[in-house]
Order: sequence, then structure tokens, then C-alpha cells
Amino acid sequence: MLKTKSKSEAIEITEPTWIVSTISVIPTTLAPNVTLYGRIESPKTAYLRSPNINAQVLQVKVLEGKKVKKDDILIHLEDTDSILKLKQHNADVKDIEAQIALEKQRHINNLTIIKHEESLLKLTKKSLQRLQKLKRQKVTSQSALDKAQQSVERQMLNITQRNLEIQNHKARVEQLQAKQSRAEASRDISKLELDRTKITAPFTGIVAKVNVSIGDRVRSGDILLSMYDNFALEVRAQIPTRYQNIVMNSTKLSAITEINGHSLTLKLDRISGQINQNSGGVDGLFKINQGMNLRLGQFLTLFLTLPEQTDIVALPYEAVYGINRIYKFIDGRMQGLKIDRIGEQTTVTGKSRILVRSPKLKDGDQVIITQLPNAMDGLKVKISVKNL
Repeated sequence: MLKTKSKSEAIEITEPTWIVSTISVIPTTLAPNVTLYGRIESPKTAYLRSPNINAQVLQVKVLEGKKVKKDDILIHLEDTDSILKLKQHNADVKDIEAQIALEKQRHINNLTIIKHEESLLKLTKKSLQRLQKLKRQKVTSQSALDKAQQSVERQMLNITQRNLEIQNHKARVEQLQAKQSRAEASRDISKLELDRTKITAPFTGIVAKVNVSIGDRVRSGDILLSMYDNFALEVRAQIPTRYQNIVMNSTKLSAITEINGHSLTLKLDRISGQINQNSGGVDGLFKINQGMNLRLGQFLTLFLTLPEQTDIVALPYEAVYGINRIYKFIDGRMQGLKIDRIGEQTTVTGKSRILVRSPKLKDGDQVIITQLPNAMDGLKVKISVKNL
């Protein structure tokens, strides 16, 4: 039976072949584009707060989105207390001004009176001398002589006091002037507090948000509203890390965006001074030269044009595996190589291409542009369409 048993034929295993498309590459010089996503913000944004008072909101004259001019009144707070304080401090200033005027007039009077006091002193001294002579002649009494002596002493004391007042005049005026300065400062503070009950626009712009309404009670430092200058807008967009060196070493870069059907060119003004934690790049700030009715926080897509690069190959996105790997077609097999992503480019037909560079890419190389789930080095493939 063993001799008559039929022999089984060996099973031949055939390696599968995957059908792919390729593109013939030609390294050239191109200006890459990078698609960025950003939002509009303004470096000139003001958060208007309640002044150093607790007050009730009397009037709200603007709403969110309203265009306002510099010094326009936006919110009016209750001002009765401020008015009363200002009246009180105005009265204090007038009181001290009157005291200074009286002091100056008193000084003028003292200068006049001192002359009369000195004349009276001479007369009293002469009278005393006559009485002393009469006393020696025993013609007058001792009491009369004593009274004359007292008159002389009293007049000398008056002159001394008058001279002291004249000497202290300057110090008293300076003291009153110091009080006047304090009173005027208090008055000016009260006037400033009264003015601050009218919340005005610090510049021409647009009201972003109103946080209060009529009747609200606000405390010192509460945010009443925020506004921004719509002529000082910029777009903050994150530039991927792989383009960071190119951007930071370049000057006069610009980006294009489309707003309401209109194309707008933005200039890269500066790079952010810090990189946020867990971010994939650094923020670029693009200056907007025209407001075009843009609004804070508006989302925009930017197409940043980078400086021209050499030895660049434009490939369909389907050719790239992961972040930086492509496959060449060599002798019916896939051969992977690592590439540097330089940017993007949009063709005249509107198709997007990724721009890559690798020293291993030469003229005429066939790059596989079909995405295979099992792509690996050495995988057997067959070209269906050449030179796309």
C-alpha cells in the first residue's frame, strides 16, 4: 500500500505584489508655503475699571461692538459724594486763601503801627524824664513817676511784640501756603474722582465687552468694560517647530489670508518672546495694516511664504508616511528614506503639495505615492501608473 500511495505535490508560495503609483522627482528651487492658523488680537486692549470709589452705575451709553471715539463717555457712575467732597475742598482752599490775604494785610498794618509805637515810646520816655526831674524837685508824687515808668515798659513790650510779629510774618505765610498746597491737592483729588465717575474711551476703537448695567453697584477696581483699537490689530499664529529656524533667520516674511472674499497680505512683525508649555512651536505675530471690519478673536487661515530653498521636491501628501518618511521604487521593491519637510505649495490647479528635501533624492527617482497600510522596506510592488 505504501508503494501504491500517491505522492502529494509541493505547494509553491508566491510573494504578493502590491500595485502602486509613482512620481518622477526633479529637485528644484522653490519658495515653500506654510499653512498657519491664528486668531486676531490687539496689543492695544484696555480693561476699564471702576475708580477708587464704591458707586452705583447711573448710565451705560455703549453696547458690545459699538465703535467709539477717544474721550467719548461710555459709563456714568453716581457722583453725589464726589460733588460734595469737591465743594468741601473748594471751601477749604478759599478759607486758606482768605487767611493768607489777612496775614499780608496784618503785616502791612504792623509795619505802619510799629512807627507809631516807636513815636509813642519816645513820648513816654520824655514824659518819664520830666517826672523824674519833678520828683527830684519834689514837685510830683512817686505814684505818678511809677505810672510813667510802667507806660514806658508797656510801650517797649508792645514794640517788642510788634517786631516779633513782623519777623514771623514770612514763616506764617509759608505755613499758610503749605496748608494751601495741601488743600489744593485735596481739591484736585476730589475733582479727579469726580471726573473719574465718567468712564471715557482712552482711544478710538471698538467696545469688546460690557460687564455692568444700570443700577449695578461697583467696587473699586471692578472691570466695567473692555475695548480695543481696531486699527492696531494683529494675528497670533503658531509656527511649527520645524520651521522655526527658517522664520527666525529670515526678514520681511509675509502671509496671505482671505477675509470676506478679499485677499489680505500680512507682514510678520515679530516672534513671541516665550514658547508656551506643551506647544508645537513658537507664536508669530502678523501685523494687519487694514482693519476691514475685523473683530477680536476672529479665526484666520494664513499662508506664510518662506524664503526660496534649493533641492526641493514637491510631492502629494499621500507620498509621506508619518511625519518624515517616504518610499522610493527600486527594482520592484520599496526602499524607505527619511526626508526633511520644508513646507507646502499650492499648484495653479489648486492642488496642495508637500515640499521635502533629502540628499538621497536624485533627478528621475521614482517615489511611491500610494498609501499602503503594510508599507515597509523590501515590500514587493508593481507600478500601475508612471510619472504622475
